[in-house]
Amino acid sequence: MNRWLRVGTLWLALAAVLLPRLSVQAADDPVETDRLLPSEVAVYFSIPDVDELKARFAKTAMGNLVEDSTFEPFKQEITKALEGISGKLEEELGVSLKALLQIPSGEFAFAVLTPPGKKLSAVMFLDFGDNEKTVDALLEKAEKALEENGAESDDEEIDGTKVTTWTFKSGGNPQQPNKLVYFIKDTMIVVSSDLSTAKGVLTRWDGKHSDTFADNDNYNLILEKCKTDDEDGLVVWYINPIALLQAGLAQAAAQNPQLALAAVFLEPLGLFSLKAIGGSADMATEQFDSISKTFIVLEQPTKGVMNLFQFPAIEQKPPKWVSSNASAWFSVNWDISEAYQAASSLFAMVPNAPPGGLDSIVDNLAEQEPRVHLKKDVIDSLSGRIQVVVEPAKKKGDEKGQDRVVVAIGLKDAKKFQATLTKITKTPGFPGKTREFKGATIIEFEVPDFSGSLEPKMAGLAIGKDQLMFSNDVTAVESMLRGDTDGDALVDSAEYKAIAEHIPAKSSIASFSRSDSQMEALWEMAKGGQAGLFLPMIDFEKLPAFDSVKKYLTPNGGYSVPDKNGVLFVSFGSKKK
Repeated sequence: MNRWLRVGTLWLALAAVLLPRLSVQAADDPVETDRLLPSEVAVYFSIPDVDELKARFAKTAMGNLVEDSTFEPFKQEITKALEGISGKLEEELGVSLKALLQIPSGEFAFAVLTPPGKKLSAVMFLDFGDNEKTVDALLEKAEKALEENGAESDDEEIDGTKVTTWTFKSGGNPQQPNKLVYFIKDTMIVVSSDLSTAKGVLTRWDGKHSDTFADNDNYNLILEKCKTDDEDGLVVWYINPIALLQAGLAQAAAQNPQLALAAVFLEPLGLFSLKAIGGSADMATEQFDSISKTFIVLEQPTKGVMNLFQFPAIEQKPPKWVSSNASAWFSVNWDISEAYQAASSLFAMVPNAPPGGLDSIVDNLAEQEPRVHLKKDVIDSLSGRIQVVVEPAKKKGDEKGQDRVVVAIGLKDAKKFQATLTKITKTPGFPGKTREFKGATIIEFEVPDFSGSLEPKMAGLAIGKDQLMFSNDVTAVESMLRGDTDGDALVDSAEYKAIAEHIPAKSSIASFSRSDSQMEALWEMAKGGQAGLFLPMIDFEKLPAFDSVKKYLTPNGGYSVPDKNGVLFVSFGSKKK
């Protein structure tokens, strides 16, 4: 048996929680893991109920797809592959794959802690329900492997619970050897990298401790902002990136003191205003097939690096030139002037920065050909609105070409920017060619066709409708300048309207996408044999024809809105009517 596989047996067994199963819930609901942790949590991830996660997945479009009869031949391929894996697992662990996947029940969670004055520690929780015999068998196998690899164990009883500590003598810091600590209480196994962390969990087991992560203000704000149908979600997560960075730097500085200087720059860079990031994910809710929310907690007013990313909310919807055939539309409103000012302030902090800072560099560059001033001629002319449109390529015989991508950047002063663009095109050696079209100047470039064709394509750039338009296909620019679309406008389509009703009237970011268009290319690639290069034991030709899959796929949407406490991002899949 491979020695590293044996050492990792315990972790492999516990990782099975990521694959859900149905099991019997304990009569008394256990204390939620966020109440078993101290306040100094930097990373937290929880699936509050693995059983519920599986049950809800079965109600989603993807869950229905998997149960479709046309999918059965491919499911048999998966089953055969899993049987092979199960045989090897049973040989190594003494437990079948089926038994392994039946372990998780109730909550699975893990966390990374930053105890003051100590190194980072990790802890994982697994509720195994009525599968204690399987867990015991795996632990016995794991402990034997640990012992064979030189680890030493020590047992002690804490509050009536046996706690086992395994110490790894080889590798790591001899003064602070690596440890693996675990205990079983009720129907929960808890594994930690630190004995004091395990003790802290046991101290909070009744859920009445006065210092818990569940009382963290930023964590609770994230839960409040990211509720779905008044629930916390099937998956909940939280990160305190600055606490994690500080703890990592402090730990590294113990070996290299010079790294401690890096922490000095966190405050001037404005990173301390980033308090936390977290969110939730849910499936088969009343309104959505799937939905995920992310909230970034920001202390106001922001400064430094944070001011590079200011996105004011405005009314956003696809313009009429976006065709209903578009597979994706994305729009963001960026305060680019504020970003320039933030960049200028940050540049002034650079050691030995030239007098006058960033402005002086920009002024000097403007004295060189083509004599364009980055701030006055470019940035001051941009509105900050940026839109991206993707249109699926049309098939030529049996081959499908490259998708057309259009980028449209809003302009405050189109006439002034046209003059700037004309200066650039007259620079000696400029690679593009210009031509007139419908009263506008189109600049053409030759670009490769990444769809596999050996023939180059003509990309195009032009100014029209108060926007700087660019596309990898010049015909898309021509369509925009004409104001026509290939079919009806996206904004008038039923598919877009079904998404738009869930997007606020004003947002920083708004998006629409067709999951069928995005998945079709990947599906055909897999069915054509490319996926078999990575998973040769599975015959991907058994996948059903995409047309039988398409009916399950619905459009997706997303948006972002600013909040007095930060910013909220939402992504969702619509529910089939």
